[in-house]
Amino acid sequence: MHPELEKLVSAAKLTPNDAAKLDQLQPETVCQHKSWGLGKIAEWDLLGDRVIIDFETKPGHPMKLAFAAESLTPMPADHLLAKRVNDLANLQNLAREKPGAIVEMALNCASSRLLIDDLERLLTPTVVTTADFKKWWDAAKKDLKSYRHVVVPTRRSDPIVMRDQAEKPGDLMIKSFLDVRDLKGKMAALNAIVKDLDLFENAAQDLQPVFQDIAEVVRKSWRLNLKESLQLLLNRDDLVESTKATLPEGALQVHEVLKEARQQIAEVTSGLASATLGRFYRAFPIAFPDGEWIKEVLAHLTKTGGRAVSEITSVLDEHDQLDVLTEYLRKAVRNRALSTDLLIWICKERKGLAASVFDMDLGQAILGALENDHHQGGPKRTGRLSDAFADDKTLVGEMVTDADGEELRLFARRILSTLVFDELTKRSLMGKIIKARPEMERMMEENESAQKDEVLIVSWPSLDAKKKELDDIIVVQIPQNKRDIQIAREYGDLRENFEYKSAKQHQAVLLRMQAKYERELRHAQGTDFVGVSSDKVAIGTVVDIQDLSDDTKTTYTILGAWDSNPDENLLSYLSETAKALIGKAAGEECEVPEDSAKGTKQVKVLAIRPYKTA
Repeated sequence: MHPELEKLVSAAKLTPNDAAKLDQLQPETVCQHKSWGLGKIAEWDLLGDRVIIDFETKPGHPMKLAFAAESLTPMPADHLLAKRVNDLANLQNLAREKPGAIVEMALNCASSRLLIDDLERLLTPTVVTTADFKKWWDAAKKDLKSYRHVVVPTRRSDPIVMRDQAEKPGDLMIKSFLDVRDLKGKMAALNAIVKDLDLFENAAQDLQPVFQDIAEVVRKSWRLNLKESLQLLLNRDDLVESTKATLPEGALQVHEVLKEARQQIAEVTSGLASATLGRFYRAFPIAFPDGEWIKEVLAHLTKTGGRAVSEITSVLDEHDQLDVLTEYLRKAVRNRALSTDLLIWICKERKGLAASVFDMDLGQAILGALENDHHQGGPKRTGRLSDAFADDKTLVGEMVTDADGEELRLFARRILSTLVFDELTKRSLMGKIIKARPEMERMMEENESAQKDEVLIVSWPSLDAKKKELDDIIVVQIPQNKRDIQIAREYGDLRENFEYKSAKQHQAVLLRMQAKYERELRHAQGTDFVGVSSDKVAIGTVVDIQDLSDDTKTTYTILGAWDSNPDENLLSYLSETAKALIGKAAGEECEVPEDSAKGTKQVKVLAIRPYKTA
């Protein structure tokens, strides 16, 4: 002990215990305080009963001897925190040049296990700035790939671990796998093995204990944890294939679990990793022989999504069952029993496996699904299918190329009347139809926008068109839907009958459309616009206006609620531009909406005249 400390103990001014602690806190020693952080002992003032500490955030801070002894922790000279105080510049340079070495140093100071949050506290804000830590950690993870004895976690909540370099990394990974008791933990450990497979000298042989353990664990737990058990087996089989290993005798197989869990398979499929779905569905023919597997995978087509649809159809194709797939798809299209993912797959495979069902009936099924999703959840529900249908440059044109006239007319009319698409999208779809079938250009003149005013002033032609649309719903679409429901009833238990539920949902959409059209027609008042005064802008007048910003002149015709045609400057009196102009006399000024941007422009009414004089 320092002689001066011994004197203080002899004089009873310091306890032996405090003196022993202060002896470890001599000047130039790096220390840590739980509140003020890191610092260095600057000097002792024993006669003044204090020590002076230069903390990183508070230099020259005095502290009584007894309090210093109790609250300060000395740092060994080789500790990362000591180097942070004594050699910050070199430590910062090492963090830039070799971030993996900094992590290794931190692990040596933390008994070989360290959370990422703790690492951040060790390094920030001096060695690495707080703002740069995430970027620095990304660089450190790349550098640590060459540090085989350091295990980087996949989740921030798991610790960074430094293995004993005396043991082989592969042996440690196998031990870690065998020590884990739960299925999720074993999945993470197996993924770690796959990630560092090159650490094994003879993976096919070394991993036999892992394969045996998986078989035993899954055999005990698959009934309670079916999804996790299947995923573990599928990942195991991928590993077996990549290492050219052989499974232990009697090891549990995927097809054995499928056979036993037949009733629950569909419920867990959506939770499986997409990369293993191909292997999953290729086990079906073994699990369900004598053609039973075909019925099983077809039942999954409308219940699974994305990658699963592609894998199921590939398995059917591999086993020469395309005719069965085609018949199933035709039946599903006819009964509107197709999932969004299956509809998208058909669109993508329209020149391949689904070529035989790519027609106008599919188009009607897509519109039906979009309308149903729109009713159920709005644009968020219709997104992927809407994009696949509306954004594809050639899909709609290819769909209508060989359609007969009446089919095409009904299809185009439905596009124009649906609430799923905005007006710009409707015009885009009609443009694609017209490009493929020029005779449909007249459909662009129809406007089916509905208004909810108590009285709707409409032209006689638009009123007749609206009545025809309602007639089509009542005479054509609703009866067809009723037939669809009757057909779907024949498929069995209505509680689990997807076709029946889908047809009933479509029925609800049609009935809502019928009620909407009937309500509009009840409030519609037909007119020929004859005899309208030209003193002021009104319904049935033609008005010339001048843009006061650039003197350009425009002529608008303001007609009924369903008579809008932007190409011909025909305005519905319910449009914002018409509302701004109505009631203005020649010579008056007003603000009207901009044509191509949000905002308004100032215009002047130049002249007003009747749309019809006789």
